[in-house]
Amino acid sequence: MNRRLALSVVALFAACVWARPASAQGIVRFHNISFPGGVLVEVRVGDTIDSATLYGTQKIAKDDVWEVDTGGGRAWWRREMNPGSNDGRFTAWQSADPSQDDQRVEL
Repeated sequence: MNRRLALSVVALFAACVWARPASAQGIVRFHNISFPGGVLVEVRVGDTIDSATLYGTQKIAKDDVWEVDTGGGRAWWRREMNPGSNDGRFTAWQSADPSQDDQRVEL
């Protein structure tokens, strides 16, 4: 074994020993498990609902997941009250705090 190969093996070993999984902190995954025609979800990010900024609005098909990266901030979300009715009514705001760990919201 030559010196270059030995150093490569040592470097690979060190990378494996000290490797840490990438932190996905700040992710909220919205999973539609209930609504066959899809459901519209609105998400805002901020400390309070009054100071939160719009992240986006997404229609999530049945069995699909919408992954929202909040950057570690609190996510405020609401969904259509009657999915597919287009009556403009939404549920009350709810929140998810992914600052310590990723969150999953099943709709």
